[in-house]
Amino acid sequence: MGIAVSKYSDISSNELVAKFCSKEVICPNDPFWNQLLSFNIQIPTNANEQLMFDSSAESLLQKFLQNNPQTGNFGSLVQVFITRATELLAAPNSDNVMLAWQSYNALFVVRAVAKYLVELVPEYEVCKHLDVQAAVAPPPDQSRPSSSPENEQRSNESRVEMLIDALIGLIIDVPVTDNTYYLHLECINTLLVLMSVYMFSGVHGQTKLVETSLIYRTLFQGRYSMHAATLVKTLLTNLCLMKPAPPQFGDTGPGSMLINIASSLWSMLTFAPTARQTIYTNTPLDRTELMSRLKLEHSVANQSCLLLLALANHCINDDNMYRTALLQCEDTAETSTKETNASVTAPRIDMAALHKALCCTAGCEHSTLLLYLMLHSCKAYKKHVSQVPDIENLIVPILQVLYNAPESNSHHIYMSLIVLLILTEDDALIKNVHLIMLKNLPWYTERSISEISLGGLMVLVVVRALQYNMARVRDKYLHTNCLAAIANMSCEFRNLHPYVSQRLISLFETLTKRRTRLCSEIEGDSIGLPHHISVCDVEKTEEIIEHIAVLDEVLRMLLEIINSCLTHQLVNNLNLVYALLHKKQLFQQHQHLHIAQNIEMVIGYFSTRLQRVQEGAGGDLGVNEVLQCIKKGAEQWSSDRLKKFPDLKFRYVEEDRPEEFFTPYVWALISVCGNIYWASECGTRAAGDLLA
Repeated sequence: MGIAVSKYSDISSNELVAKFCSKEVICPNDPFWNQLLSFNIQIPTNANEQLMFDSSAESLLQKFLQNNPQTGNFGSLVQVFITRATELLAAPNSDNVMLAWQSYNALFVVRAVAKYLVELVPEYEVCKHLDVQAAVAPPPDQSRPSSSPENEQRSNESRVEMLIDALIGLIIDVPVTDNTYYLHLECINTLLVLMSVYMFSGVHGQTKLVETSLIYRTLFQGRYSMHAATLVKTLLTNLCLMKPAPPQFGDTGPGSMLINIASSLWSMLTFAPTARQTIYTNTPLDRTELMSRLKLEHSVANQSCLLLLALANHCINDDNMYRTALLQCEDTAETSTKETNASVTAPRIDMAALHKALCCTAGCEHSTLLLYLMLHSCKAYKKHVSQVPDIENLIVPILQVLYNAPESNSHHIYMSLIVLLILTEDDALIKNVHLIMLKNLPWYTERSISEISLGGLMVLVVVRALQYNMARVRDKYLHTNCLAAIANMSCEFRNLHPYVSQRLISLFETLTKRRTRLCSEIEGDSIGLPHHISVCDVEKTEEIIEHIAVLDEVLRMLLEIINSCLTHQLVNNLNLVYALLHKKQLFQQHQHLHIAQNIEMVIGYFSTRLQRVQEGAGGDLGVNEVLQCIKKGAEQWSSDRLKKFPDLKFRYVEEDRPEEFFTPYVWALISVCGNIYWASECGTRAAGDLLA
C-alpha cells in the first residue's frame, strides 16, 4: 500500500501491511498509521475480485490472527479510525476530502480484518481481538496526543461499542457527497460485517448468538433509542436519492488522489456538479442488469436498503426500535402529525420519493422485501400507494418477477405474490387497475398482445404462475396466495381481454383433466392389486390422493372466482361468458358443487339464446355475431337469478414467529444482493445454511 496505488497482488509483499500483522506493537499515535493509510485501492466489486483480494492477504492475515492477541494492533487501528472520524465530525467542513479519504482507508482495513475474523472465529473472539491493549510506552515522536479527556471517559467502554458509535455517527451526521460517498459505503458495509456474526453463528456452533452477542446488544438494547429514527430516516433517504457512485480513488491511476482533490475544489468554485445517469433516468428492463447496476452504480442506496432490512428483521418481537421507527414513518407531505405513545420518534419521510425508489428497483429481491414490509405494516406508505395514479409503475415490475418464475427463487416469487395480495385488498385499487391500459410489453413473450388492462395482465400473469406452481413446485402457500389475489379482484373484473378469459378457463380445464387422470390411475391400481403391496406403492398412492385433494381445493376456488365475476360483473365480461360457452361441457362434471350451479345457469341461459339466434340465421355464427348475441343477452340478464354467496375477500396474515423466516432470508439476500462478498469456503457454507 503506501502512497502508490495498490493492486491486490501487491498486498502480500507490502512492508507496511506486514508490519501491521507482525509481532511489533504499534500504538494508536504512532506515525506509522499515516504511512499505512495513504493508499488508493479498488473495493472488490464481485466474488472473483474478493477471492483475489482474500488470496493476496491470506498469509498476512494468518500471522495477524496469531500476533494480534499480543500486539493489539487491530484495536489500535480501530482507535485511529475513531480519532479520524471524530475529527471529521467536528470539522467545520465535513466534506474535507483528505480527512474523508484517510477515514475511508482506515475503515477499509478495519472491515477487511473484521470480515476475516468473523468468518474464522466466534463473535466473542472477534470482540477480544478488538479490545486487546498491549502495555507499551508510546514513541517519543508523537504526531498526535496520546489521550484526550473523551478517550479517558470511554476507557472502560468496549471498542465494539466505540466503533459502532463512530459508524452510526458518520452515517447520520456526514452528508453523502462525492468526497464522502465511499466512506459512507464503508460505514454501512462495516456494520453489516459486524452484524454478519449472525450469519456465521451456525458455522461456529453458537445457537443463541443474538441473545449473548455484544454487537447485537450494543445495537438493539436501548443504546441508540435516541438515534434509531434518525438512522432509519438516513438509510431511507439514501435509498430515495439513489445517488450515483463517483469514481473510486485510484480509478485514474497514480496521482489520482490529487486529481480528485483538484476536481472537488473546482466543482465547489464553479457550482457545476457533473450530471450522471441514474437508474431513475435510464431504468433497465432486464432484472439481472438492474441488480448489477444497482450494486455498482448506486452502492450506498443498495447497501442502505440491506442494512435497513437487517436492522428491522432482527429481534422482531422484542420491541425493535429500528423496526418501530420504520413502520411508524410519516409522510412529509402530510401537514398534521399524529401523536403516538411509542418510545421511538416517528421519522418523516418523503413517501413519494420512497415510492419512486421502490418502483424503480421492485424487480430486485431485497427491494421486494422492503416493499412488502412497508405495504404490510407502514400505514403512511400504504396510504400513499392507495392514492398514486400510476400504480402500474409498482405492479408491472412485480408481475415481471412472477412471469419469470422459472428464473426466480421460490422466496422471491412468494414475496412478490404477497405484495400483490396486499395490493388487491384495496377496493379502490382493484377497480382502477382495469381502467389503466398498457401497450407494448416486451417482456411478455408468450403471446403478442398489443393492448391489455393492468388488471387483465395481473390475472394473466398470476394464472401463469399458478400453473407453473401446480405443475412443478407444488407449494401450497404459493397457489393459495395466487388464488387469493385473483379472488380479491374477481368482483371487479371488467372487460377482461379474450386471451385472459381463455387462459382462466383453460387452467380450469387442465386441472380438471389432471384430476380425472389421477383418479383413473388410482382406480386402475386398485383393480389389479397384488397380495403384497410395497411401501413404495403405498407412498405413491398417498401422494396421488394428496395431489387430488389440492386439485379439488384449487378447482373449487376457480369456480368461486368465476361465480364472483358473473355475479358482480357479467355485463362487463362478455369475453369470459364466450369462453364459458366454448367449454360448457367441462362444467357439467362439477354440477354436484353448489357454486357450479350458478355457472351452469349462466351457460344454460346464453346457450338457449345462441341456439335460437343460430336457428334463425340458418347456420353457424361467427365470433362477432356470438359476442353480439351475448351482449344483448347480458343487457336482459338479472343477477338475482343466481344463488347468493359471500363476497370473496382474503387478507394476508403474517405467520407467528416471523423472524424464523425473515431473519435468515435477509442474510441470504445480503450475501447475494450486497457488495460484501463471502468468497471463502466458510462463507459459502454459511450462506448455503441460511435457507436450508
